[in-house]
Amino acid sequence: MSKLYLVYREAVKILTAAGCEDPFFDARELADFSMGFNKTQLLLKGGEELDPELEKKYMICVQRRASREPLQYILGSWGFERYRFLVGEGVLIPRPETELLPAFAVEQLRKRPCAVIYDLCCGTGCVGITVAKLFPTVRVFCIDLSDDALAYANKNKEKLDAPNVTVLKADVLEGGPLAGVPLPEMILSNPPYVPTSEIADLQPEVRREPKMALDGGEDGLTFYRALAEKWFPLLPSDGTLAMECGEGQAEPILRLFISASGGRLLKDGSGTDRVVVVRR
Repeated sequence: MSKLYLVYREAVKILTAAGCEDPFFDARELADFSMGFNKTQLLLKGGEELDPELEKKYMICVQRRASREPLQYILGSWGFERYRFLVGEGVLIPRPETELLPAFAVEQLRKRPCAVIYDLCCGTGCVGITVAKLFPTVRVFCIDLSDDALAYANKNKEKLDAPNVTVLKADVLEGGPLAGVPLPEMILSNPPYVPTSEIADLQPEVRREPKMALDGGEDGLTFYRALAEKWFPLLPSDGTLAMECGEGQAEPILRLFISASGGRLLKDGSGTDRVVVVRR
């Protein structure tokens, strides 16, 4: 049998050689996931002999990560805001910068409650479900075209007990209104925004995520044109649309909304204009 700290050090060595961005973090997360040893326990029990079956289970996870499979897919869930969402192959991984969207919604709802919110290109449902949990009186419609994404959104709705969420299949590029669905008073969206030509240059982990959740067309703005032309007009006077975007895209997106009565940009933690907000 091997000592725990030696197995952990070997995992870090493997992940470093594979080019993983933070091998120490990944090795700790996988140790907690596969063996039940958190960071503190790794320190306190590092000199103890490790059960061979646990070591085998751990190293299988390490090899998966070394193949550049996203850590989140291996763990099967990931934190977003104050909740943990199920995630896996076929769905976009929730990211910290996307937390700006529910944060904006919460700020607006505290000032001016509304009844109906759309989460377009919902993926795991992390944006819409978070808002629905924080404001149980609103109705949230999580909308996506991907069957894999819709499956995860439904699982997360059930896991997090969000009965005020409805998950719907629709093509955002085709636009609304949607039959039998009330018109929105607020729209939130994290659409695909990576220019097609740049997808091949993304990190290996990101390329493992679904292309349809990343590919924003030739200039990355295909979905924003649909939002401007087909969804924004569905909002009532003073209704709002908030959209995540990529670096350098905020100003071009604002110019698409010529009928907007006002607009603002929200910066992420690195100071990048990350969310575009427009008002009817």
